[in-house]
Amino acid sequence: MSIEAARTSEGARPDLAALEVNPGIGYIGSRILPVMRVGAKAGTYYYATLTADASAQTDRTAGSAPTSTLLSESSTTWSAAERIKRYRVPYEMCPLVGGVAGSDKLGGKASKRSVLNALETAQLAVLVDGAGTSITSAIVDGITDACDQVHRYNGKTALVLDVGIYRWLVQQTEIKNLLVRTFGGLGYVEAMSATSKALLGMLQGILPVDEVLIADDKFYPYGYRTTAAIVKLPPENDEMSFIMEPEYGRTMIYWPQEAANPFEVNSFPDDDIRSNVYDATEWDSIEQFNSGAKVLLTLNTSGSTTGA
Repeated sequence: MSIEAARTSEGARPDLAALEVNPGIGYIGSRILPVMRVGAKAGTYYYATLTADASAQTDRTAGSAPTSTLLSESSTTWSAAERIKRYRVPYEMCPLVGGVAGSDKLGGKASKRSVLNALETAQLAVLVDGAGTSITSAIVDGITDACDQVHRYNGKTALVLDVGIYRWLVQQTEIKNLLVRTFGGLGYVEAMSATSKALLGMLQGILPVDEVLIADDKFYPYGYRTTAAIVKLPPENDEMSFIMEPEYGRTMIYWPQEAANPFEVNSFPDDDIRSNVYDATEWDSIEQFNSGAKVLLTLNTSGSTTGA
């Protein structure tokens, strides 16, 4: 194949930015900290915080004003940071991957995946930022108590944990007994043989949560591999609900109105290194509005994966 036939086009590539990439186990960061589109790379935002319930007044004197409790918004500034990754596909490789179209697909997906991976890692680092309270000796009670602590925040309740903690959790005697008792027709072996989706559904059925989200170990904070989180998931279909309701947080992503998605992919041929070059870029600021909307829990302090 000649150099001319192997050279990609130069400029912005919205077709490559729209490519689906293989997420492995799956990305969950934007479920926990949903994306909010912003048209600038810095600014100020306003959000609701949780106001403690005040007692109703019973001793008001006739003619006097009732005692009031102020409900007000909070605000803070934010600034988006760039995430960028470049990949190169040598001209000589183009015939092996189906020509320029194959080169574009290979380089575009690789660069976008790296940016998505970086975003997922950053979102999980905001969520899991400490060891949490140990509940190894009373798992269900500990999770139930954590759910009670976040119940006044807006959104669905989720248990978030990485693959390693999840595998440990479903092998614990307390959890195994509940699975067998709740799903009576199934023994433990049959329950563990169910599809991942079915097993997650069963786990949700025995715990007081709306969802169980499993994170890829690759992106989970390395220092907190025994930590899980109970967190309220902000609604994904209402980008501005946090102004009215106290919510956990958002991922503010610079997203020009005319763009189909926030990931910009550019390509150009570089004859000096005889390669097609692909850059993926994204700008974001991950904002935790109400840290009280999450509770961190320590599990599996022994490092074992066997039942208790």
